[in-house]
Amino acid sequence: MATSTSISAASLFDVSGIVAVVTGGGSDIVIPLQCDVIDQSALKVAVAHIEADTRYINLLIANPSIAGPPGSVPPGSSIAELQETLYNIPMQDFTNTFHVNCTAVFYTTVAFLGLLDAGNRNGSYANRCSQVIATSSIASFNRRISAGFAYSTSKAATMMMTKVLATYLVLYRFGGIFLSWGENPTEEGAFPLDQIPAERAGMPEDIMGPLLYLASRAGAFCNGNCVLTDGGRLSVTPATY
Repeated sequence: MATSTSISAASLFDVSGIVAVVTGGGSDIVIPLQCDVIDQSALKVAVAHIEADTRYINLLIANPSIAGPPGSVPPGSSIAELQETLYNIPMQDFTNTFHVNCTAVFYTTVAFLGLLDAGNRNGSYANRCSQVIATSSIASFNRRISAGFAYSTSKAATMMMTKVLATYLVLYRFGGIFLSWGENPTEEGAFPLDQIPAERAGMPEDIMGPLLYLASRAGAFCNGNCVLTDGGRLSVTPATY
């Protein structure tokens, strides 16, 4: 498509001036604010604090996550051993994984809707609407349990909820994206080709790039979808993606 406008990479991926809230992380380049995202009253306090300071936000990155109880069973286990291992997982630990990984994303999103709407109304997010990015894991698609049943299924629930919210909130001019990424760096360093075609674990740059894309003008046409960065892992394992 022809265009008479000169486009530079710097302007296309520029995020200067964007007011963003990121949960579940820490850095010396952000303003820290302590908040328990599974506590509705704590969320209200955090929202009020940010509202008094900025009066609006453009972007919410909902990033709460816990691993949950493991669900691994040694190869060759009998059905009785498998049953005992899985049944001995405390039910509260299982449901708490959903509470943090899924429920907290929902209530955090709802808590910040007013500030996201204010960001829309003041027109500070050029060429796009206020948006929510829920970060997650390829475990939501992977049919091979590697991090426990609770973790994988809670991430799948978060994926569906983010898609539903994106559709539900479209009339209010909010965007919703699900960012799913693969293995974290480990001491192993390299991976066999049949496990990860990229032959390595995910690095910080592998999620920073997609986040920068989604937050900037470059990703302004994305809404209601999943952005996957996994080095090709889901191409070589049973998956639903």
